[in-house]
Amino acid sequence: MTPHATEFDYDVIVVGAGFAGATVARECATRGLRTVVLEGRDRIGGRVWNSQLSNGDPIDLGGTFVHWSQAHTWAEISRYGLTGDVVEANAAPADWVLASRGDGLEWYSAQEHYDREKPLLEKFFEPSIQALPRPYDPLYAADAVAELDQMTVRDRLDQLDLAPDDEAHLSALLSTLTADAPEKSSFMSLLRWWAAVGHGYDELWSVLATYKLKHGMTSLLGAILGDGGAEVRLSSPVQRIISEAESVEVTLTNGETVTGKAVVVATPSGVWPYLEFSPPLSSDRLDGVRAGMQSPRGSKGVVVLKGESRRFSITSRPGDKIALMWTSHHIADDEQVALFYCSPAMHDPDDAEEISAAIRDLLPGVVVGEVHSGSWGAGDEFTRGGWAMLPPGQLTARAPHETLTKPEGRVVFASGEIASFWTAFIDGAIESGLRAARDVQGILR
Repeated sequence: MTPHATEFDYDVIVVGAGFAGATVARECATRGLRTVVLEGRDRIGGRVWNSQLSNGDPIDLGGTFVHWSQAHTWAEISRYGLTGDVVEANAAPADWVLASRGDGLEWYSAQEHYDREKPLLEKFFEPSIQALPRPYDPLYAADAVAELDQMTVRDRLDQLDLAPDDEAHLSALLSTLTADAPEKSSFMSLLRWWAAVGHGYDELWSVLATYKLKHGMTSLLGAILGDGGAEVRLSSPVQRIISEAESVEVTLTNGETVTGKAVVVATPSGVWPYLEFSPPLSSDRLDGVRAGMQSPRGSKGVVVLKGESRRFSITSRPGDKIALMWTSHHIADDEQVALFYCSPAMHDPDDAEEISAAIRDLLPGVVVGEVHSGSWGAGDEFTRGGWAMLPPGQLTARAPHETLTKPEGRVVFASGEIASFWTAFIDGAIESGLRAARDVQGILR
């Protein structure tokens, strides 16, 4: 490739077929730009993917839940006529909750649990309205944010001086949301979730775990990717990206090269240091990624259980391998489908035997049938970590939603971690993809 080449394979090359990449590809292709999406995996979706139970029922093993308060996601659902596909994620609310009590776990009625957990989380997140009055602009109240941004989850828990049982419960629950220990997790990262949902307990769970698409999230992703006619190439991992004055060249791990006028790196941020860039990435971008912008690991699964008739929810103790689990729906009186999230204590979140044993520790006597799990972490070459989760101090020190969104030459970046709003959610990925598409248009003018 020469610096003055005028003929290229494509106008725009997009690396990654998750929601950020799909959004960029759609926006570029519908504007007449020849667009290709290079996806390293043999499927689309990234941290979103679908599977099915043995009876054919679809299940989500990554990002699952949708809500009308997430403007970008809901706009896409509306655009493709999928509002009728939004269904209750769970057939009915849990009747019973297994949660910490002393050194063990104890069953509570759902109402008892609600009356206990709601005021605890409201107290934990009390600073949100003052610190984040405009959650889409996280540094609007910069002084208040700067002080809170230095705090870990443990720091905040220590401020509250909770009863031991309540402290243990919140510690376990919040560790699940951050996928890391309270001593390492950012209070501000979680505070942004609370502010985004409207500063409320019921609103939080409505967004986090209540509604889904009945055919899975890839039904929406496929609609976005299919709109505009961008070419999608699976099993096409990228090794090197060269950006020159008027062109880009992308080399796959098999040695094939693809040329274009601009490239969008729409992978999780943790992948960026593992790609070869020429010129090298800026030190600010690399330092930001290496400081950490994702949770260390994420995992989610679906399991079929026999011998348990209750509609239940479990928030386990710190150190238990299953962090959260709840009834999705019953197949028969004593057979049900449950969703679960593994804690960092789970050695291998893809090991069905380890998962089954951990479930039986919580529900003795239950028979574990099918186990379907998905995980992403530092060892996954296509994610290098879980969902977006800035460490303490990084929001104010680096403002990644401002500084790391800037193109470097003809290289543009899109990922939920650098969105300004809903960073750990599909909505943030779509926001980032829309912004990246605008950047591409600016480069190609």
